[in-house]
Amino acid sequence: MRRGRLGNRGVLTAGCRALLLIALFGSCVFFLVVVWRTQGNRILFDFKGGLYDAGRAILHGHDPYRPGFLATQAAVMRAGGIALGATSQNAFSIPVYPAPANLAVVPLSLLPFWLAGALFTLLSIGAMIFGLRLLGVRDWRCLAVSLLSWPFLFSLDLGALGPVLVLGAGVAWRWRESLWPPAIALAAIVVAKLFPWPLGVWLLVTRRFRTLALAILIGLVATFAAWAVIGFDGMAQYPRMLSNLSAIEEGRAVSLVAVLLAIGVPAGLAKAAALAATAGLLGIAWRFAKRPDGDAQAFGLAVIAALTASPIVWEHYMVLVFVPIALVSPRLSALWFVPVCAPLMLVISEAVVPSRNFLHSPNGDPARTAALWLVLEAIVVWRLCRFRSTVAEGEPEPEERSVRATGVRRLRAGGRLARTRPERIPAGSRERGGYAGTTR
Repeated sequence: MRRGRLGNRGVLTAGCRALLLIALFGSCVFFLVVVWRTQGNRILFDFKGGLYDAGRAILHGHDPYRPGFLATQAAVMRAGGIALGATSQNAFSIPVYPAPANLAVVPLSLLPFWLAGALFTLLSIGAMIFGLRLLGVRDWRCLAVSLLSWPFLFSLDLGALGPVLVLGAGVAWRWRESLWPPAIALAAIVVAKLFPWPLGVWLLVTRRFRTLALAILIGLVATFAAWAVIGFDGMAQYPRMLSNLSAIEEGRAVSLVAVLLAIGVPAGLAKAAALAATAGLLGIAWRFAKRPDGDAQAFGLAVIAALTASPIVWEHYMVLVFVPIALVSPRLSALWFVPVCAPLMLVISEAVVPSRNFLHSPNGDPARTAALWLVLEAIVVWRLCRFRSTVAEGEPEPEERSVRATGVRRLRAGGRLARTRPERIPAGSRERGGYAGTTR
């Protein structure tokens, strides 16, 4: 009997892969440690200040928003000063989520913070896993990679809504041919975070007009109902509050706007350029939507467009990059490691060209971090477009290739069995289809 043996080259290749995996996931842990050491004991920082405190304020009949504080800090920024929130060292967390999100978290605000935080963390983990499964991922290795990635770990540490958005995207995709599920899912994630609005454009370019109309209706009803509970006085101030928040934080975000601001582009022109890039991505999505089986590419491009349009994008938002990756590659491939490699690439870039603030912040140079994430998003967009072109040329889908490979293995096994003497065929194999003829 021949035994498979790994040669020297195979051992070297396996060792290099193991070292690469250790470096990839080790850099994620390193970044998490940097966050804990430099920013203090602020676990679930966003959840506590942005959602839990908002729910507590609503329970006590108070307005959860603080527009005056944001207006003051924005005035400091516009005067050339350094406001609270302008750097990661003096970051703040106050309620800025839309009213429906604040109202939805009220049940958790009835609980002690430690219990509410634990439940929210479990909800985030379940949302990420279930969302990816709804997108067609069955490979446990893909789930493990996503759960160990820096964007997801950072999201868990802060208590952000990113994994919940992945779940909403998964529901919208899984039941895209239905009416109510995608409408409810897309309405929910847009009224919760606003920036995923390009997914509504996906409904438009794929001619799902009824679903789009229903999603808009659900979103409007949820928004006005939530503001009716909180009080309509704050509704008029909300757009201005978001504008002030953008003025304070957009410079240290990881968005296209942040990169353009870093190279000296005026804020208005930078935002216009981001919207133009978003329009370009949605235009490509529209072209794919007109082709047979182009839904996946259009949906994935709409997700990337949502990250491109927003002036404020944080690294934990990048869990959404796993949505187009799941659509393109439901099994483990190199593409799954694109969001994972960001911390390692940042560490390497800092070793080559050090920055002053790297050891004091997980993204010591925000412009460098933003530029890196734009490159990684571009890789995913390129793979989305290439995936569609290979399908158009007749290459089978991953699931179809798996089925064909299984069939080939069975045929080969049948051939070997046909050349085997009947008395040496295992019991039970003679009655199977394809083998009975060889045993007569």
